[in-house]
Amino acid sequence: MEDLYLAADVLVTDYSSAMFDYGTLDRPIVVYAPDWAEYRRERGVYLDVLAEAPGVAVTEFPDLLTAFRTGAVDAPPAALARERFRHRFCGLDDGRAAERVVRRVLLGEPD
Repeated sequence: MEDLYLAADVLVTDYSSAMFDYGTLDRPIVVYAPDWAEYRRERGVYLDVLAEAPGVAVTEFPDLLTAFRTGAVDAPPAALARERFRHRFCGLDDGRAAERVVRRVLLGEPD
């Protein structure tokens, strides 16, 4: 998957955890969740991916097409949503997480 993330200019996903991995790249993410209401009702969720999307979020295919045709997938509102998402969920993904664990757990060093 990592190779695909690196090759992709945009991630189109539903509720997949791929958005958290891809989020570290700071590239556009589009949530396409046509069955969101049913999924939420049947499975329950911890994160409302429509309200707290890492970019554009749509539930209808025509809206997905429109998001790409108009450039909304990387427009300022989508970039701001991506920035908020990255701050909340990707803040520790800086390439030094393993080092922090070793220093804290194995060496007993403070944060």
